[in-house]
Amino acid sequence: MPTLMHLLETIRDDCGEVNDANTLFARVNAFAQRIGFEYCSYGFRHPRSATQSEVRVFDSYPAGWMARYGERGYLSVDPTVYAGTQCQYLIKWRDPTLLPADAFWRDAHDFGLKHGVARSSWGPHGEFGLLSFGRSHDALNDVELKSLRVGVGVLANYTHESMSRLLRPLHPPFDFDSLSAREREVLLWTAEGKTADEIGDILGISTRTVNFHIRNCLDKTGCRNKVQSAIRLVMWG
Repeated sequence: MPTLMHLLETIRDDCGEVNDANTLFARVNAFAQRIGFEYCSYGFRHPRSATQSEVRVFDSYPAGWMARYGERGYLSVDPTVYAGTQCQYLIKWRDPTLLPADAFWRDAHDFGLKHGVARSSWGPHGEFGLLSFGRSHDALNDVELKSLRVGVGVLANYTHESMSRLLRPLHPPFDFDSLSAREREVLLWTAEGKTADEIGDILGISTRTVNFHIRNCLDKTGCRNKVQSAIRLVMWG
C-alpha cells in the first residue's frame, strides 16, 4: 500500500478542480480506501444564525447505519462528534479518554464499524467539519496511528477547506455593502455586548443616534433584533 504522505502529495491535484461536493467526497473516499479504510464520512455544519445551522453529511458507511444513527439520536451521544468540537487532533474510535457510549459503539460494531479515526476542522466563519475513516478489520496499531495523526490532519483540513468553498453560500443573505462604516461599528460593539448608551459613549454620538443606526441595520440585514443583526454581520464580515 502506498504511504500516506506519498498519497497526500497527489490529493490537491486530484481534487483541486472539483466543483461538486459529491464528486469531492467520492475522491476523498477513494483516498481512504487506498490507505486501508473501507468506510468514510464527512459532516459539515455551517451556522445560518445564532440558533440554526445547515448540516450536510456524506458517507460510504454500510447500508442502514445512517438510518439507525438518526433513528436512535446518536448525534447527541457520538463521542467523536463531541471530541471534534473540543479539539483538533486525531480521535481514535473507542479511545478510553472519550465520553462513554457503550450502546453506540456496540451498534456501530454490529454494522461492521469496528476500528477508525476522526479529525475535525474549523473555518473562519464557524464552519465545522468532521472527517472519519472506518473499517471492519485490523485494529489500528501505534505505527499506523502515528502516520495518521499527521496525514489525516492534512487531509481533514484540505477537505474542509474545499467543502467550505463548495457548500458555504457565496454571498451573505443581505446586501453587506449597504451597511455604512458607522452602522458596522455599532453592530460590532453590539456583538461585544455593549448597550446603546455605552456604544454612544465609545463612538461619541448620542444614544438616539445609535438606535437610529440599529434600526437601519435591522432593515438592511433582515433581522428582528440587534443581537441577531450583529451576529449576522460577524458571521459574514
